[in-house]
Amino acid sequence: MNAYEKKQIKAIELWKRQEPGIAGRAFDTVTAPITWLVSKVISTTLVQGAIEGADFIAQSATDAKDILRDGGVSSIDELRDKDLQLSDRLADQVHNWSTAASGAFGGVLGSTGVGGVALDIGALITLSFRTIHKIGLCYGYERLNKQLVLGVLSVSSAANRDEKKTATELMRDVETLTIEEVLEDVAKDAVLTRVARGGAFFTARGVGKRLGQNLAKRKALQVVPLVGGVLSGATNISFITDLGWAARRIFQERWLIDNGRFHLVAVNE
Repeated sequence: MNAYEKKQIKAIELWKRQEPGIAGRAFDTVTAPITWLVSKVISTTLVQGAIEGADFIAQSATDAKDILRDGGVSSIDELRDKDLQLSDRLADQVHNWSTAASGAFGGVLGSTGVGGVALDIGALITLSFRTIHKIGLCYGYERLNKQLVLGVLSVSSAANRDEKKTATELMRDVETLTIEEVLEDVAKDAVLTRVARGGAFFTARGVGKRLGQNLAKRKALQVVPLVGGVLSGATNISFITDLGWAARRIFQERWLIDNGRFHLVAVNE
């Protein structure tokens, strides 16, 4: 294990201990009436519907050519054991592009007030799926199951540290099933059972409910006239920033485990 990998392991540990911070309590109190209004627009049904269609669209729109070129490889699989620092540089490029894109369309749609919220949410969720798939490519993971993508969304939209810890721990089982690993039937059944028990974190409806609450808080001030576009762009950037780091830390950990650097980065109490 080299010095860079050791540094990233510490960064993963720190990320796991961090409390999700959508907004402070004082902010929540002030914006509570607006959040309630926005939550009626950003319903679980709306978010679930966006999730259902986002994965197919995102996969279709995820091009690996730039990753292959910038990574100096002929196939994505080569990145699974090439160099973590290289994969992190590739992921940084993807992350930066996604945050810029989210701010751009958020600013345009946010300027329309409540009427633009539904379109903004649909675009944001589709971009979220694309970002997760694209970051996965940077670490050599080309075939991602929808449950894994939903798991990353669950981690990034957790309401508190306990919820984040639970979602992160359940990701281990989902990764076992979804990153094309070969399992004996008995072992696979056992993992499927554990994943089923954590269904709220890995189903469109479960993630839709959690994500809807998260986005309602972030989007509370988007409906304010004149400044809605600016605030929408800013909240989109904040959301994609959190999402991108969740994906990066999860895939970093998977890469390190697959390459025998260590067994697991624990979630410290």
